[in-house]
Amino acid sequence: MHERENALKEWLKPIIPAEDFVLKPLAGDASFRRYFRINSSDSSCIAMDAPPPQEDLKPFIYVTQLLQQMNITTPQILAADIEQGFLLLSDLGDTLLLKKLTDTTADVYYHQAIDLILAMQKNEINESLPAFDKAFMLKEMSLCREWFFTQYLGLNLEQHENRILAESLEWIANEVSQQPSVFIHRDYHARNIMIKEENASLAVIDYQDAMNGPLTYDLVSLLKDCYIAWPRERVLNWVSYFYQQSPFARHYYTLDQFIKAFDLCGLQRHLKVLGVFCRLHLRDGKSGYLSDLPLTLNYALECMKNYPDLDALYQLFHKRVFLP
Repeated sequence: MHERENALKEWLKPIIPAEDFVLKPLAGDASFRRYFRINSSDSSCIAMDAPPPQEDLKPFIYVTQLLQQMNITTPQILAADIEQGFLLLSDLGDTLLLKKLTDTTADVYYHQAIDLILAMQKNEINESLPAFDKAFMLKEMSLCREWFFTQYLGLNLEQHENRILAESLEWIANEVSQQPSVFIHRDYHARNIMIKEENASLAVIDYQDAMNGPLTYDLVSLLKDCYIAWPRERVLNWVSYFYQQSPFARHYYTLDQFIKAFDLCGLQRHLKVLGVFCRLHLRDGKSGYLSDLPLTLNYALECMKNYPDLDALYQLFHKRVFLP
């Protein structure tokens, strides 16, 4: 760890004009990346340490360029060393959208955040981005079986239960894979959206895993956020706002059909996230995400309960899943 930090400082010395710069560690995320704020006498910027081979900077740099071409605000890349895994970025401040969401402010901020999704979706599909297809969805949801059911809960499912789980995941992936494909940020939630202090506009971060994927994916990541919950009625009002603003959504769906597509896409994501949070705890020693398991599980159960095709899966979860 200290070797990486020392190497980062050496890399920065010819780039940062001030001799007195200090690296201040910032809160990390679910990856191996680390972030530091660099304060000098006249400026502030962010250094990213993305150690190879665990992290690859090329997708981050590429998607930054894509988003900036869409007029989406992101950190500016000031300097890069792909081989060492170092980036120097402009500083967007400390104000996460999550910190500012209240009953009073939510409508304004969510409409702004939805407008950004719509802006990202206006662009043609970029074929160089990977496809979030049915096979990828099934691979993601397998994390639920491996890390949530088996590793975390210690469950040994019976043969008929394994069949129910497999058939349900296949059905979910089949349904979601039929959605129109658009650019997706893929982790578009209130911890990855910044509010710029100078003008209260929104900027996005943590977008290096962007793909071409389901129309509702970023919307459900935002509105069924694993770190904050809203009443169903309010969520559906925001879903309706997106629907009314999106010619794409209105072309393919009625509003009721769109809500179903939104819910099922959320279920795919939340089943994956149940596995990811448990893997972060068990494999990576990042146990803070366990506190977000109950909300994530509740989202999944709510969706299963609302759709008769998922009743067998709901009964399986209801019978076997008890959080420690």
